[in-house]
Amino acid sequence: MKRIISILLTALLICTLTACSDQLDDPSTVPESSNPAITPERETYLAMDIFSDEFNPFGMDWPFTVFEASFSKGSDKFEGKSRFVLSMTGEGNMYACIAYLADISGLGLDEDGKFAILNDYLKNGGFYEFEGTDDRIVTIRQANPNDDRYEYVEADGSHGASGGGCVIDISFYVDEPDVMKYTHLIQDNYDLITLSSIGDYFDTTTDFNESGITVNLYKDEVVTSVVYYVQDTESIRQDIVANVESDWWEWGGNQITWISYNDMIGNNLTFDIDANAITIDQKNRDLNSVPISEGSLTALGFVFDEAGICGVYEDREPHYKSVAIARPEWGEFTEGWNIEFMDTDIKGYSLRITFHASENKYRVSLDKDGKSCSYEGFFDRDEFGWEYPNIEMVHEMFGDAFDSEGKNIYYPALDHFEQYAHDHFDMSVDELYLASKQ
Repeated sequence: MKRIISILLTALLICTLTACSDQLDDPSTVPESSNPAITPERETYLAMDIFSDEFNPFGMDWPFTVFEASFSKGSDKFEGKSRFVLSMTGEGNMYACIAYLADISGLGLDEDGKFAILNDYLKNGGFYEFEGTDDRIVTIRQANPNDDRYEYVEADGSHGASGGGCVIDISFYVDEPDVMKYTHLIQDNYDLITLSSIGDYFDTTTDFNESGITVNLYKDEVVTSVVYYVQDTESIRQDIVANVESDWWEWGGNQITWISYNDMIGNNLTFDIDANAITIDQKNRDLNSVPISEGSLTALGFVFDEAGICGVYEDREPHYKSVAIARPEWGEFTEGWNIEFMDTDIKGYSLRITFHASENKYRVSLDKDGKSCSYEGFFDRDEFGWEYPNIEMVHEMFGDAFDSEGKNIYYPALDHFEQYAHDHFDMSVDELYLASKQ
């Protein structure tokens, strides 16, 4: 439970929603239907969907061997544009490969024009690039036996082309209205849960502004990438060195570490001290696996408001209980919290717990027979207080509700919420908060 506080520490939540909970001033009084209005949720994208017609305009019917597709957004390398790339290998007759690519790209070249491209390709050490009439960019380079992304292929020596065959990248820049669709593909295959071991050291939630996904059929691997810009990269790196089991090395002047989550999934972290940036390349070695985040809030029974900003789970038997979650990247609303838990009958008391990310604070309250009390807590530093209306009433009511006394009265309410999350969702509160919407 403490980890979620540090995860949320830097998240600034200024919210503008009334429907997320239409939450009740008196939680013991529940209307007949308090579910907010919803819109149909899309299906979760799996990694292999990147090859489907929805994402891949080039299709899969090629005389070449498709081995990879990728999408990236927000990179300075592409001047902020978002790019999709389909990659394949061609072998044997290099002239035939080039002639085919020129024809499907609409260049309208005769045989001499195609041979001219082949000659330029050979003169350039096995490299040539051109743009098709449909704005596709075709890049042809010689296959490299040291490149582990594909199975090495060879040319047949015709027309002076010997040695390696060719690697073909066909790419285009995604129109802005379509970028969100590709971003959803990244989101659905990037598992925040696998970052739990480093969540105490920086906020791993992200808006995916600078991110990407690569799916490799030859290696049977998915890599989702996200860039985080932080205040002090070196301090975060030192915290991870001191507290997390990991392997470290240096490349290109940057410190890099690999942190395993399980046998199939791990995270490669690159620390760019000068740019105060941390790039996480999350690798999943099974294309056919369902992402951990497939255990989504929607699948667990959460219902989202029309704007998709806040999800509420309601449990009405044997008495009313609810959990509401609103992550900052989903939108803004006015309630001022990220998580709300309500249980309307604990020995006759109504309990309400909220976490307020902007203040890194929990607020816990009880109501019974017209009497109310509350306290606030910073559980990451074991600090409590700000009792209302006074400390005596807080100790009396919480002590009675949870059979506790002294400083121990401040813990059982959060333990009760944690137990509820385990019993109903088979997750910790941390994991529930990090689960995807869909």
